Amino acid sequence: GAHVGSIALGVARLVGPNGHVVAFEADPRNAESLRENRDRNHLTSTLRIVSSAVWSYSSNGISFRSGGEKRAHGGVEMDGQRPVLGIGPLINVPAVTLDDFVANGGPTPQLVKIDVEGGEYDVLRGGDRLFSTHRPLIAAEIHHKQAADQIRPWLVEHEYSCRWVAPVEKFPCCLFAWPKAYRGPAWMWTSGTDAIGGMFRLRAG
Repeated sequence: GAHVGSIALGVARLVGPNGHVVAFEADPRNAESLRENRDRNHLTSTLRIVSSAVWSYSSNGISFRSGGEKRAHGGVEMDGQRPVLGIGPLINVPAVTLDDFVANGGPTPQLVKIDVEGGEYDVLRGGDRLFSTHRPLIAAEIHHKQAADQIRPWLVEHEYSCRWVAPVEKFPCCLFAWPKAYRGPAWMWTSGTDAIGGMFRLRAG
């Protein structure tokens, strides 16, 4: 989820007037703050906000656990999955798959950034067609071992190379993945290294 835009706003500036960023945020409070931050930074033409969770299937309403005191900690609580640090009330939010979003006219991404408090595998599952056909890059924060164990065979199946970067405590860790034909190491050492530091700094804050 985009939360209040710490990363989405910066990327929207980087892509410039000819680029486009789509930010998904399921928590209505966060989405409203994100819209205010986008408008304040004059990024309405570059940054599109979708008030929805991204999940393994599309739905008009799924259970979402609010983050509590730290609003960044919210996430989908369905099918045995719950956000690792979410302690707020349960609310219903819409959900969409990446495949359905693109099929319904959304832009096809070149890079997919994922930070959903433990549901990373479900996001990837909902984009099987996207990742098989259009082959975007992946930058994800993986929050627990179960998700990592599910994602590793998914990457092999979809023919993605990857690099995992983990702190001493192992989780959350960063995953960078790219199609095998792509110059992954070059991407990792240019943009990837900065993203690693940014993810961990944001998490610690």
